[in-house]
Formats: sequence, C-alpha cells, structure tokens
Amino acid sequence: MSTSTESPTMPEVDDELSNLSHMEKNALPIRAGRPTLLVVDDEPSNLTLLDRILGRDYIIQKAGNGSEAIELAFANPPDLILVDVMMPIMDGFEACRRIRENASTMHVPVIFITGKNEIKDEELGFAVGASDFIHKPISAPIVVARVRSQLKIKFMQDYLRGELARLQDNAGNKSTAKNLLQQLITILLTF
Repeated sequence: MSTSTESPTMPEVDDELSNLSHMEKNALPIRAGRPTLLVVDDEPSNLTLLDRILGRDYIIQKAGNGSEAIELAFANPPDLILVDVMMPIMDGFEACRRIRENASTMHVPVIFITGKNEIKDEELGFAVGASDFIHKPISAPIVVARVRSQLKIKFMQDYLRGELARLQDNAGNKSTAKNLLQQLITILLTF
C-alpha cells in the first residue's frame, strides 16, 4: 500500500463496511478473545484504512516500515501480519523472510497487500513465506475474508502442534505410534 491513489476513498470504504454489517452480526469469533493483527505500511492513510476495516474484530498494531514490524513481531508475536511490499528502509519481502527465520514468528501468517500484480512478484512473495496476497485497490470484504481464512488455518495448525507436543510427552515407549502420528500431523500442517 505504498500510494494513497491506489486505495479506495473513505466513502467507498464506508459503503463496503456497511455491506459487511450482516456478516459481522452473524460471524462467530475465531477463538475466545480478539486476535492481534500487525499492519505494516509506510502510508499512514493505508494504516488508517485497514484499521477501519479490521479494528472492530481484531486488536490492531501498526508499523510504518519493515524494521519496525520485525521489532514489534519479535517482541510480541501477532496472530497475523498484513504487510505492504514496497516500503523504504526494508521492503515487505525482506521483512517476511526475517519473520519466517525467527522461531517465535515462523508460524505467523503473512499476507502481502500490494499494487504489484506480476507473477514474478507473487512467486517471490510465496518463496519468502507469504501466506496470501491481496491486490490493490483493496476491497473490504476480500480483506476481511482472507484475514479470517488465514487465522482459521493458523489456529488449526497451532492446535495440531500443541496436540503433537502433548502426545510426544505422553508417548513413552510407543515410539512407532508416535512416529506415525507425527508424520500424519506433519502432512496436515502442510495444507
């Protein structure tokens, strides 16, 4: 989200947000409590726009560049990160790569929000660990749907990792069953 000309105007956002009201009234929470999202963009107007779209359902942390995002994410890992690709100091690709290298943030989904829509840009994004892409100009219902989908996947994977750890602790001498279970969960986590 590097230029404000690619973003919808505030009246357009208000229209899209009102279209979401029926979904929000009937939506079930993904889990108890509000998940935390880290939104990263060098354009303050884009941070405000995403806060308006997502702020009712999620705790929003904001960063103005990739370096600041990494500091925030490492200090208190969010449940999901939305990051612009084109930013000064450190672009979104490098920020994502570093997030994936850190043990405390390696499982946090990263969604790129970008005006870059060439195949090579998406290939690079997925190569450095992106979970998804949202292309500009953004649509509030698409942002909400993709965030929810990625959070559901993350929470399912977190649950499976926790169950695997619990089973490994309780497995004792049942190493064959343990290995088979670990292989099954590894397969499930790759989806």
